[in-house]
Amino acid sequence: MTPEEVIIALFKTLTEHLKMPEGFEWAPLAGFGLATAFGLMLLLRGAKWAPALAAVTFLGIGGCVGSFLTQAIGTPLWPSVAIVGALGFVLGLVMFRFWQAILLATCFMIAGLSVYYVRVLTPEVQNWVSAGPQAGMITLREAGTVVGENQSTALAEFKNLWSHLDRNVPDFSTTTWILLLTTGLAGLIFGLLLPGVSRALWAASLGTLFFGIGVTAGLSHFAPSTLDWLKSNHGWAWGIVGVIWLFSLGLNLANCRRKKPDKDAEEASTETKRKPATA
Repeated sequence: MTPEEVIIALFKTLTEHLKMPEGFEWAPLAGFGLATAFGLMLLLRGAKWAPALAAVTFLGIGGCVGSFLTQAIGTPLWPSVAIVGALGFVLGLVMFRFWQAILLATCFMIAGLSVYYVRVLTPEVQNWVSAGPQAGMITLREAGTVVGENQSTALAEFKNLWSHLDRNVPDFSTTTWILLLTTGLAGLIFGLLLPGVSRALWAASLGTLFFGIGVTAGLSHFAPSTLDWLKSNHGWAWGIVGVIWLFSLGLNLANCRRKKPDKDAEEASTETKRKPATA
């Protein structure tokens, strides 16, 4: 499946196959709308707002951890949420440079795996999908039904796919782990040494990802003919994605640049002030 087909399948699953509570049928579409807005925000100002976004994210993570601590050790709910959330906020802000390096390393790993998938793995993945019970079609249970299982179906399918690729793609496991290690290490070093550039890179990349997910889902719902045209014209589709990414990268790089005061002008101004006025 291509990336846009995965997004469309996810959107249709959320809107058609999952039964939402009465009055909340709009929630999946609203969620994709929020993803679009968040992606646009990252595209335009993500690098500038990165420390605040990281701090708020860790605030939310800390609040969730605090609620789990309440259940685990019996501490009061809201004080635990507030204290651990505040600690998370400070941790996200103080260690922002490290977190952004980790995030950039993740982006590098995803990019490396994506290239490997497109150039090497696509035929075998398609063979694995077409070998399913209904020639690659995914059968979903009736809307609103939930069945508990001992093992996650998604995890089982992932293991099955990994075994298939390991059998049919030469050195699949070795190549995958080496690719993850090298790209992750490169992203980590790059992020630590060039924090401004890494900010712009991950802001442009994540912004393009979220914006693309939201726009693809929106086109699937409101303009399916346009989406079909983009799917049949991959050059145009990926060209648009590339232009958006490059524009966002340049904009975020410009936002990261700090104006340094002109030292010569400052020194000249200071000397002028010190000299006594001459008649």
